[in-house]
Amino acid sequence: MTDSEHTKGGKAQQFTETESKAISELRTQLPDILVEASTASSKPISHTLWGVDLNPAPSANHDLRVDVILGKFLKARSNDVHLARSMLTNTLQWRAEYGADTILDEHFPEEVFGHVGMVYGRDTDGRPVTYNFYGGVDNKQVFGDLDRFLRWRVQLHERGMQQLDFVNVADMVQVHDYEGVGLLSYDKLARAASKATVQIMSDNYPETLATKIFANVPGWGETVFNIIGRWLSEDTKKKFVVVSKTSARGVLAQRIGGDVPEKFREHVAELDASKTEGEKEAAGGTATLSAPEPRPAHMDAAEDLPKPTEVVDAQTDIVAEPVPEPATVTAAPEDIDPVDAPSDLATETAGMRLDDSTDPKEETLATQK
Repeated sequence: MTDSEHTKGGKAQQFTETESKAISELRTQLPDILVEASTASSKPISHTLWGVDLNPAPSANHDLRVDVILGKFLKARSNDVHLARSMLTNTLQWRAEYGADTILDEHFPEEVFGHVGMVYGRDTDGRPVTYNFYGGVDNKQVFGDLDRFLRWRVQLHERGMQQLDFVNVADMVQVHDYEGVGLLSYDKLARAASKATVQIMSDNYPETLATKIFANVPGWGETVFNIIGRWLSEDTKKKFVVVSKTSARGVLAQRIGGDVPEKFREHVAELDASKTEGEKEAAGGTATLSAPEPRPAHMDAAEDLPKPTEVVDAQTDIVAEPVPEPATVTAAPEDIDPVDAPSDLATETAGMRLDDSTDPKEETLATQK
């Protein structure tokens, strides 16, 4: 895609007058931000962030992708230009010192992380989807070396970021699968990994998550989420979808379509088979059984597929009304420790934000019996 094409304005490049004003102000400060980050960093910084040049030549066309990225930092800091500038400066410094721009070249043991997480397919709006599987996880093996885990987790997120064009798609979806997770799984190692992951993501990847789906959540988990939900902002809660084991496949079919990992495909196939030929043709067909085999997060992400058909299951009971939202209770390395609530929970969740402005399509669905 050429720079000139970026000036046309894609779905992700629409801003309010207030947002545009703040973005323009922050954009004029980019040269100084790059200098500040370079001065503060112990290593050379990159002028490119997620594939977008933050320091284009004066003669270059106005690249709206830069505006989208700046808008994320502003949104994470309530449109305060000064705070957004500081956040962006710190992120550029962190990326240089942490080696985020080359982390995709690093390799992690497949026997440890092979079935812990992956980037796989897209949802019905074209967003890349990352999956985290916590059932059967050996906490000591996965979280015991905290630095190694965090570098693997950053790599997983960077793989998702690679699939954003900042034209029509500027955020992603996360699915956390709790099948097989026990009440006592969230031990000290998992809590430390959770807190450190949340800190890195909230500090350096603002507004990059559109929706977080907690799948196969056991009954006790829903109860804890109901309690924790009292300390979450309404905007944040709208980004969380909590579903039970009986609902998981139906919800993923509805929100993601057929482009899902193997374990979720059975229900998707059933829903697709129930469609009439006219529905399939109108939707442009489905990708129910054509999705490639999932690859571990430390391998190349699966190639993009055509946008799958949106599937709606009238029998799905989605447990995601205004209250049941997360912060975690299991071995999930990105969720909040309920033991720390409400003080730590409020702080960590607010920093995470998870795209605190809600797209109408992302509104929480009511429970259907």
